[in-house]
Amino acid sequence: MGKILRNITIVMVVAFFATGCFKKVTTDTTLRIKVLSEETSGGGTVAAEGCYAYLYYTEKEDWVIASYEDAAAKIITHPETGETRSVPDGESELYQAEGSDVTYLSLFQGGSPALVVVVYPEAQMFAYNYRKAEAINLHYTYLTLIFHKWKTEIYTEGSKDGYKWTVVPTPTTENE
Repeated sequence: MGKILRNITIVMVVAFFATGCFKKVTTDTTLRIKVLSEETSGGGTVAAEGCYAYLYYTEKEDWVIASYEDAAAKIITHPETGETRSVPDGESELYQAEGSDVTYLSLFQGGSPALVVVVYPEAQMFAYNYRKAEAINLHYTYLTLIFHKWKTEIYTEGSKDGYKWTVVPTPTTENE
């Protein structure tokens, strides 16, 4: 009887660990981007209304957004070849969790690296980042982006690689 229980236990342990080998592994994720606006250098952020996001799958970080007009029109450009793309591989929808007052831009990113762009029409600003799809089985990736309206030069926003945004401010005569 002892051998039977021992053998059953061994079979159960092997079966338990073997099932882990057959789990589906994916790097797909849904980006949930909270977009805020800081009106002055003194702080105080509010939700940036009217923003939208889109993404293009790219193998390398070799595509750029040439201007605010291109960002708003969803056009990216390859600087070496001059080739343009104007049909994004994904576009955002608004998402609000039940019982929450925070609205996110929700954008699905498949397993490929992507150039993610957020446009803030009211301020004529945009931000972008190049996201590699490295997180395994992470259904949602929460990101925060703050548009600092008072800044006049391109700046980065975020804390670490893959989460850093390059933000392009409103064109002025100083920074054109």
